[in-house]
Amino acid sequence: MTTKQLLITDRAAVRESFGKSEKEVKKDIAIILEWFKTQPHLPEVPDDAMIENFLVTNKFSIERTKQKLDMYYTIRTLMPEIYENSNPKSPRMQNIDSMGIFVPLPKLTKELYRVYVMKICGPPENYDMYTFFAHALNVIEIRIHHDTAVGDVYIIDHEQLKMGHLVKMTPTHIKKAITIAEKVFSNRIKNIHLINQPSYIETLMNISKTLMKPKILARLHLHSSIEGLHEYLSKEILPKDYNGEELSLQELNDLWKVSLKEHADRFDKLDKLKIKEDLRPTPLQNDEVLGYHGNFKKLDVD
Repeated sequence: MTTKQLLITDRAAVRESFGKSEKEVKKDIAIILEWFKTQPHLPEVPDDAMIENFLVTNKFSIERTKQKLDMYYTIRTLMPEIYENSNPKSPRMQNIDSMGIFVPLPKLTKELYRVYVMKICGPPENYDMYTFFAHALNVIEIRIHHDTAVGDVYIIDHEQLKMGHLVKMTPTHIKKAITIAEKVFSNRIKNIHLINQPSYIETLMNISKTLMKPKILARLHLHSSIEGLHEYLSKEILPKDYNGEELSLQELNDLWKVSLKEHADRFDKLDKLKIKEDLRPTPLQNDEVLGYHGNFKKLDVD
């Protein structure tokens, strides 16, 4: 199965949902490409598909798209604990299978949403949240070059979650993950579905609720059974694990491992992409979340 089959998208329908024609989208892409010529600190000029993905996640706001594309490159240096040595072939990433599964499902929903499944599993002593999140970002990296969707839906499966995993998820870890979701990917989360939760999941939920925005909390759904999930997502989209018609999670995970290898050139290039702060034409915009004010400062949310 090719990446195109792993990410069945409908660019025309997504564009239409925003009232955009192909001609108008190409015009917006051209504006962004011209802007890149004026930003010598940025380490590359992205391809058209990547720019369109960012335009969609920012509802075709040119200014917000510029900000998010800038942050896509900048944050790699701001958060080295996540991004350094995150190349799928690096030694750090070789233990991913013993930490969990993170896969987008191949088919879009009728609302043109992309559905992800995240499942933490394996021995807690093997789990490292930054490494697992780096893996998720690698999967998303492939997506932004091949896919477009109106929004994202997350299924978080706690079937194999143990207390040993939970104690490794500190507020700092969660805050940094939320920061990247907001500052790079615009938090286009439409729904989060929690399934197979153990009794002690309340601890994690209490931490997460203090860090999530109210509108995201309102989209959080806890299901006592798989049937509850079917009220929101069709069986055609869901994997066999959830009584659906799609390939199983393990089969999809195996296919994504192949896709990561097929995109080795991209990840090798990312290793070399470094922001050049001394060439930035205007100071970095003040941002209370990241904790910098026109200068270059590491995230500190402990």
